[in-house]
Amino acid sequence: MKSERLSDQQLINELEQGRQELLTGKLSQTLLPAVRRRSQVITPNVYIVQWTPEQREDLIDVLVDGETVVQIELPRVVNPREISFQIWDVSEYLKAKRGQSRTDRRRLEVALQLAAEHKA
Repeated sequence: MKSERLSDQQLINELEQGRQELLTGKLSQTLLPAVRRRSQVITPNVYIVQWTPEQREDLIDVLVDGETVVQIELPRVVNPREISFQIWDVSEYLKAKRGQSRTDRRRLEVALQLAAEHKA
């Protein structure tokens, strides 16, 4: 049980670091404005729940305000016209990602908990 808490704390740390990077780091100039334009929500309550680096782009899933997930294909050379988006509500996202690893599912659960705490 102790190791489970530790891994939850590691997930929380990862999610909070990703959130800070989105809000104030390098991603605040590229990814955050794109997420906000697409989701039409301006909130600091955002968490990167999955990030898959590919050769030409990064595939990034961002939980927005605990309600929607914005999936983004962000090209390595950023051209706003080439950014691809898909928006899901959380239940649709869970259905689409049914084959996710246990860690990925747990990361989303922890992100949902953090998002609920930030809303309160």
